[in-house]
Amino acid sequence: MSVRRIPFILMLGTAVACLSAQVQTLSLVTDDVYPRSTPDGRGFEDLILKEAFRRVGISIRTSQLPSERALINVNQGIDDGLYVKIAGVEAGYPNLVRVPEPVCDYEFAAFGRDPSLKITGYPSLASYSIAFIRGWKNPEAATAGMKSVTRVKDDQALFEMLLDGRVDLIVYESLQGRLWIRNHGLTGIHQIGPPLATSEMFLYLNARHRDLVPRLAAALRDMKADGTWSQIIHSVVGNP
Repeated sequence: MSVRRIPFILMLGTAVACLSAQVQTLSLVTDDVYPRSTPDGRGFEDLILKEAFRRVGISIRTSQLPSERALINVNQGIDDGLYVKIAGVEAGYPNLVRVPEPVCDYEFAAFGRDPSLKITGYPSLASYSIAFIRGWKNPEAATAGMKSVTRVKDDQALFEMLLDGRVDLIVYESLQGRLWIRNHGLTGIHQIGPPLATSEMFLYLNARHRDLVPRLAAALRDMKADGTWSQIIHSVVGNP
């Protein structure tokens, strides 16, 4: 090899390394499960956010954590963002910033073993023992002051409480709940009554990424307008 070519090769290698360093990869965490999120990143929320970040020139890696731990990690800057949470979470976690375009909606619902129970909204839960996942702010606020409320670590612990008869009802997301029951072969558990509440759900970033907020909001809006958003959801969920 010519000695004259060595400086050029070194310069080329340096340029490639600099370009690679500029490809930003952010760490996003979630406590959602199938069909919204999966360990291999193939849930519809995973795919929606991968596409939204791709449109602003950023790659992401996704992983699953318990709800409260995910909030703490992103608030402390250990991870870069979390999904999906209701509006207002930032009030308790000052280093979180919300991307204002919803990623999706949640239907919070009651699940139990007795389909004859009359559940018509959060106030109707007051006479029962209930449980939900720690860090889920919608049921936490709606059940404040009720006498028999248990908070658990994750989805598995939640359904085990119900199966073991330690609570009358659990509060969970409607779609995830129906598919959890089906995919785990559970019997004798039903969604009781209509959804307790429907809420828009959002992506949150650590405040150091505040500059990405308007770009990601625009990307999510564009995905909804061009059909990508609905196509991704249908490709994962189909007709549950």
